[in-house]
Amino acid sequence: MHTTLITTLHWLFPVFEGIVYGVAAMILHECAHVIAAAWVGIKVSSVGIRWKGIYTVREAGPPDKNLIVSLAGPATNLVLAFVWGWLPYFALANICMGLCNLLPIRGSDGLRVLKCWQAMRRQKTNGGSAE
Repeated sequence: MHTTLITTLHWLFPVFEGIVYGVAAMILHECAHVIAAAWVGIKVSSVGIRWKGIYTVREAGPPDKNLIVSLAGPATNLVLAFVWGWLPYFALANICMGLCNLLPIRGSDGLRVLKCWQAMRRQKTNGGSAE
């Protein structure tokens, strides 16, 4: 009985460790968005949690500032993955968090980055005027 419990706990430890590192990666990701928003002067109205993770609600702001805020989370995750490479599960959690958030899918930082980039290109081709 005692051996079975230890074997079960031994199997669960990597799962628990992965969850802890994943949550840490999410928290640091959202902290980066909040810090970047404050830095460029975009108001953050709330930070919360729902079934797919932690999220930040903020003003859109101009495309150039929104681009910075949108890239801050994934960039932080990718930097952390390389800085903390000696913690492989933490590095992996940050790589997954950073790269997945760069995909241009609904609700992702990647889609916001793409929309900001397109808006900035439109402004540039229109001589700097907003549409």
